[in-house]
Amino acid sequence: MKTFIVILSTKLAVRMPRNLGTLELNFPEPEGFTKVLINKIEEDTAGTPIQTGLQFRVFLYAENIKDAIDSAKSLTDGIVSFMTLITGRGMEIPREEVAYELTPKVQERDFLQVFYDIQIKAPSRRQVDPQNLIDFIDKQSKLERPFVEHIARAVRWYRLGATVTDIFDQFNCFWIGLEALNPLLQQKLSVKDDPLVCPKCKHEWTAIPTVSGIRAFVQDKMNEGRDLYQNIRQLRIDIMHSTKELKGLRELVSTYTPKIGEVLFRAICYLLGFENWETMQHGAILREFPMRGELQGYLIGDDPSSLGPDGQDPHFELRHQIKETKLEENGSISYIGETSLTAHLNTDVKFSPKEIRFYGDSETRGAIIRKILHTADGKEKPI
Repeated sequence: MKTFIVILSTKLAVRMPRNLGTLELNFPEPEGFTKVLINKIEEDTAGTPIQTGLQFRVFLYAENIKDAIDSAKSLTDGIVSFMTLITGRGMEIPREEVAYELTPKVQERDFLQVFYDIQIKAPSRRQVDPQNLIDFIDKQSKLERPFVEHIARAVRWYRLGATVTDIFDQFNCFWIGLEALNPLLQQKLSVKDDPLVCPKCKHEWTAIPTVSGIRAFVQDKMNEGRDLYQNIRQLRIDIMHSTKELKGLRELVSTYTPKIGEVLFRAICYLLGFENWETMQHGAILREFPMRGELQGYLIGDDPSSLGPDGQDPHFELRHQIKETKLEENGSISYIGETSLTAHLNTDVKFSPKEIRFYGDSETRGAIIRKILHTADGKEKPI
C-alpha cells in the first residue's frame, strides 16, 4: 500500500466557526488512520474575508492514485452528508483537485491534478423536436386522473435523474420513476400484486403492494428482459437496503443506470400510447459538465514533505485561450484553443508527464494537436 494525499473542495458549503483554524478528523483503517483536515476557503470582498467553501485534505493508504481519489471522494461525501444532516444545508460532493503520493524513499511519486475552470462557453447540446414535444404534451393532456398524475411524477423523476451527477442518486431516481408507473403497468398488462402464501395452510393474501407491473413490463417488453429485471431489482435492494457497500456496486450501477433510464423512458411512452414506443429515439442521458482537464505524471524528488514551493502543495497553473470558434451546419460548435500549464514545484523536484487529458460532456469530441515543453532555461522541446 502507498501513502497519498488527496485535496478536494466544495463551494457553497456550510460555514465553519470564525475562530476555528483546521478541523481534524481521524478514521481507523486496517493500514492505519485515515486523516482528514478541513479548512475554510475564504475570498476577499471589499477588504473582508468571506467564507465561500471548504477544502478537504485527505491522507490515506491506497494501491494506486485512482483508488486513493475514489476513497477520498467517498469519505468526504459522507462528511458533507453529515454536515447537511446537522445544518439542513444541501452540499455537493467535494471535487478532487490535486492528488499525489507521499510514500517516503521512492524515486517516483504518482501525481494527478484536475482543472475545472477552463474558460469555454458551453453551448446548448441537444436539439428538441417541436412536434415530438407537442405529441407528448397532447397525449398526457388527454389522460384521466389519477393516470395523468402517475405519468407526471414519472417524468419528473426522469428529469431529476438526468440532472443529478451522482450515479447512485441517478439510479434511484429512475427506479422511483418506475415505481410511480407500477399501478398503471399492472392495469395495462393485467397483472396483480404478488400474493404471499402461508407455508402451513396455503392461504394467500397481499400484504403490501408489489412491483409486479415493473417486472412484467421489463421481462416481457424489453430486450434481455428477464436478466435485466433481475439485475436492476437486485441493485435496487443492495442500494436502498444497504446490503452491500456502495464502492463495490459502482461498476454495476454505472452499467445498469443508463439501461434503467431507457426502461423508464419506454414505459412512459408505452403508457402514453405511442405506437412506436419500442423504437422511439432515446438519447443517452447527457449531463452538462464544465470542460475539465487532467494532468497525470510523476514527481521525482527525495522528500515528500517539501514537493511544492514554500510549503505549498505541488501543483500546476492552467491558462486556456480560445483562438477560433466555428458554428457547424448541424448546430454543433468547434473550438480551437491554446492551453498552457505552469509548474509550481520545489526547485529540487522534477516532473515527468505521463498524460494530459481534456474532457467535456459525453458528446464532446476533440484532439490535442501538439504539445511543447518550455523549460526554465528557455528551451523548447516537443513531448
